[in-house]
Amino acid sequence: MSIRRIVREIFKAAVAAAIVLASAAPVFAAESKAPSRQEDKSADKFGWRAREVLKLVNIERAKHGRRPLRLAERCQRQADKRAKEICGRFNHKGAFSGLGHYRNMGENIAKGQKTPGAVVRAWMRSKGHRANILSPRYTDLGVGFHRGRWVQTFGGGSRVRIVRRGRRRR
Repeated sequence: MSIRRIVREIFKAAVAAAIVLASAAPVFAAESKAPSRQEDKSADKFGWRAREVLKLVNIERAKHGRRPLRLAERCQRQADKRAKEICGRFNHKGAFSGLGHYRNMGENIAKGQKTPGAVVRAWMRSKGHRANILSPRYTDLGVGFHRGRWVQTFGGGSRVRIVRRGRRRR
């Protein structure tokens, strides 16, 4: 291997590392300051935590060539409900009771992380949670937080239509 080729390979690796570090910077910056309680109460229907998790998740999805997710009210209501439920029992039982109109559904849960950046990093280190975050099947996201418990609910695919059929006459 020639010196010129070695230098070229080193340059390519350095550029790739710089891109990865530059795209990861917002994840660590997200932990700098949480809004005050006053800001939290006056937040929109999704809240600052949901918006921050969405931003961080979409950064991760972009790194892997996936389309961004969007916050959806139905997923958000389910995530808020599940965050309160898992304070009693920390498991996935009952995860999809409010998401029946989606063809594809998923849930990530976590506890103990104090910031959106910390919880997204924890989810990205777990194979199953990472698969949910990066899945191309999902388009919608909800994020719930209650007493240190975090929930992401995912929905996607064609919405299932409920068709009511009349009774058959004999």
